[in-house]
Amino acid sequence: MFSSRGSWKRVLVAAGAAVAVAAPLSLSAGTAHAVTGMTRTTTLKVLASGLNNPRGITVLPDGTILVAESGAGDPNCAAGQTCAGLTGSVYAVHGGFQGRVVTGLASTATGPATPGASVSAAGPNAVVPDPKGGYDVLSEFGGTDDSRAALGPNGATLGTLLRTCDHTVLADPVDYETKVNPDGEDVHSNPWGLLPSGPDFLITEAGANDLLRAHPDGSITTDYVFPHNTAATGSQQAVPTGIVRAADGTIYISDMSATTPGAARIWQIKPGQAPQVFLTGFSNLVSLALDHSGNLFALSFTAQLGAPPLPGSLSKINLATKQVTQIPTGILLQQPTGLGIGPDNEVYVTNNSNGTSGQLVRVLY
Repeated sequence: MFSSRGSWKRVLVAAGAAVAVAAPLSLSAGTAHAVTGMTRTTTLKVLASGLNNPRGITVLPDGTILVAESGAGDPNCAAGQTCAGLTGSVYAVHGGFQGRVVTGLASTATGPATPGASVSAAGPNAVVPDPKGGYDVLSEFGGTDDSRAALGPNGATLGTLLRTCDHTVLADPVDYETKVNPDGEDVHSNPWGLLPSGPDFLITEAGANDLLRAHPDGSITTDYVFPHNTAATGSQQAVPTGIVRAADGTIYISDMSATTPGAARIWQIKPGQAPQVFLTGFSNLVSLALDHSGNLFALSFTAQLGAPPLPGSLSKINLATKQVTQIPTGILLQQPTGLGIGPDNEVYVTNNSNGTSGQLVRVLY
């Protein structure tokens, strides 16, 4: 699912394998489940189920919810082999409609030991509408030009920003990392977060540990290389993930900072200023979202990776005071990955997102 360099990648891959044998929380679409905290009860309402490795969420002004699905790789892939298929998609929920509005996108996964078993895949990770029609889809990958080429033609758009209406590659972070390697460390790309920025796109690179700017001509430049987190146990790579922009133009970016509980950070980039750490003390942050009342929401994939990982968590942050409120979700969030806020401050999460039994849920608290 996630991938950065060296031991960090191996730990996350091992965690994903462990979860495959764990029993995830299973709720049917339209049902709800609750956890009572000190002062409130949190309820999950399942809006969609059976999603294939659901990742990032984008909520449009009219309330339409878009979910990037990383797919299930190649369904004919032999056990233990890694193959690319065209099972990635974009899922939409609007009013009484829900279903896939784009299919046939690149996806890669390792064939399961048992035929028909759920698989963890890499593929579409973030989606936004394109002014020319269709959608712009950023795919995760975790590798280099050579490792992508080895997957064959089905994997050609992995790790790229793709416009779906005409299948045009708008930017290729994998190729950029392979050729430029801005941080000078091992060559490894895993594009994760996507934010339109005027005519450009900002992309967080979880594998390369930098913030990229994709330009309309297809070129890419580096906006910022995130330094190692030396406050964590040892010196850990940043692994930037979520990215959002507030109404005043300030950008917030989350980083995972390895598996050390409490090591994850939130960065702040004010217009015209260099990035700086805004808040620390989180764990395995994977996504951010802003509501319309001056609050930032931060989603943790898990409190701590292990076998299996502990449940995820959701925090609400007052941007004016930096006060952090933990929303009591108990064991409800199991490997949550995407986070979105609706026009009336509805909170949406992709849950059970490591496999093919994923959910889109609304968090009521």
